[in-house]
Amino acid sequence: MMFLKLLILNLMTKEIPMKKIIAFLVTLALTIQADQIKNNLLEFANIVSSSTQSEILISGDINPLDFYFFTPKETANISLQIFKKMVELQGLRFLKLGSFYYVDKPMIIDENATNKEEEPENLYYIKLKNNSHKEIDAMLNQYDKNSTYISQDNAVVFKSTDKIYSEILSYSDNFDNKVAKQVNFKVTILETNLSDLKSRGTKINSLIKGVDSVDFRYFFNLITVPYTQNTNVTNKSSQFYGVLNFLDTNNITKIKSSPFLVAKNNTEVFFSNVKTIPYLTTSTNITNAQTQQQSNYSYKDVGLKLTLKPIIINDNIDVDIHLIFENLLSNSDTLTPTTSKKELKSTYKLKKGDILVLSGINQENEITYTSGVPLLKDIWLLKYLFSTTKKEFVNSILTITIEVF
Repeated sequence: MMFLKLLILNLMTKEIPMKKIIAFLVTLALTIQADQIKNNLLEFANIVSSSTQSEILISGDINPLDFYFFTPKETANISLQIFKKMVELQGLRFLKLGSFYYVDKPMIIDENATNKEEEPENLYYIKLKNNSHKEIDAMLNQYDKNSTYISQDNAVVFKSTDKIYSEILSYSDNFDNKVAKQVNFKVTILETNLSDLKSRGTKINSLIKGVDSVDFRYFFNLITVPYTQNTNVTNKSSQFYGVLNFLDTNNITKIKSSPFLVAKNNTEVFFSNVKTIPYLTTSTNITNAQTQQQSNYSYKDVGLKLTLKPIIINDNIDVDIHLIFENLLSNSDTLTPTTSKKELKSTYKLKKGDILVLSGINQENEITYTSGVPLLKDIWLLKYLFSTTKKEFVNSILTITIEVF
């Protein structure tokens, strides 16, 4: 367009008569139009089939000569998306059915009819290459449709119209041809007895002086006094696990558990380290000539429950963390145990190789020690004479480290 404007201005500055300019422009327009090739629907479909290496069929109800399309040349490079848009602008439907594409007339619906005819639904079967049936089901939910997964064939079956089936089939290739991303988690659960640290203060200080360094002091404080640190994420895995091994070997910190977990992208993985305890829910006394007592019990998991859900975006991994920690406040046998509960829900942006340290989960336990004369200490009434009971409160810090790799 800019070229034409400059050409017209150039002609006008040379004082050429207006009639000659108009004649020149008409000739130019006819020349440009002559470069455009007129194709009927069948010819246009063949051009697209050749350029995309796809098979396109046309319904027998359509007369190809009723629809024309213009291309710049006989072997134009036109994508399926462009072809779909162009035939839909002509009032036709472009469907993907199996391994081929199909051009069809849309259903004619009489807007004045009392009972409008709806497009019929058929049962369709899509065999998948990967474990992507949940994605198919999520797409069908957008159309208020459900699918059935056939595990033997790794396929989904659903009932829908041709149009919905075509759209599902077209978009399914975007994710079914890809292997789902996944990440590995190394979870380490530590417990540090603060009461023991105070009683062993001098000995622990002498141990630490022998291996003291900037990294050691940072990791040690991150576990025992996390509020003194500015960040709880590190990528120095070898140094960090070296410090953990030293602390565990010298009974400064105890490694309670260290599982490895694998999670697919946008899929939850769950780990728990719990103790199942019974507790009394109801107790009923029934008196009818004689007294009877009826008790009902339930069971509860008390301990640590951890749920991780990674969202993988390029090199970044957003991890949704849901941590629940319940703890028995006393180790004495009772039918109505008292527990404490701490809960954390958060999202962290990490990279592979990062270690997230969740510390500062304080807990206070009441431990009851009983000692006395064997046998006699277990006899009712006599146990008060031949045994002693000691209660001790122990403060400790629970630390959970999560490495992504």
